[in-house]
Amino acid sequence: MRYTLSPAVAGALLALAACAGGVKTVRTSDAQLAPRPSDCPLEFLQKAPERPYDELAELETHVTAAPAGGTREALRPKACELGADAVIVTRDFVTNAYGHAIVAGTAIKYRAEAPPAPEAPAPEAPAPEAPRPGAPVNL
Repeated sequence: MRYTLSPAVAGALLALAACAGGVKTVRTSDAQLAPRPSDCPLEFLQKAPERPYDELAELETHVTAAPAGGTREALRPKACELGADAVIVTRDFVTNAYGHAIVAGTAIKYRAEAPPAPEAPAPEAPAPEAPRPGAPVNL
């Protein structure tokens, strides 16, 4: 006996799979940072920051019911778990009339700021020359 799925059942299973997927994570670094709380402060950036950073992982998830704060918030728990300071958002768009969205980005960790370089000491004024023997002296 052969079983086939109706298109409606196949669609329902596909939708269910999308809901249960979690956040797909592809590590781009071997760095093992201390995890932060799942609601840690996190920046969502539109482009790479000017300050130096290291990439930690590529994140992607499918969202059917956006959390409070928007679809990007679905990436926060995983980014915080990785110890990230920010996520550079690479994709955030609705895919269908039912509000299903895909959101993706790169989790990053800012590098520690380098201490300012020490200033070079100011050059000393030249020492006055001693008068030569027999030269006139101004008093």
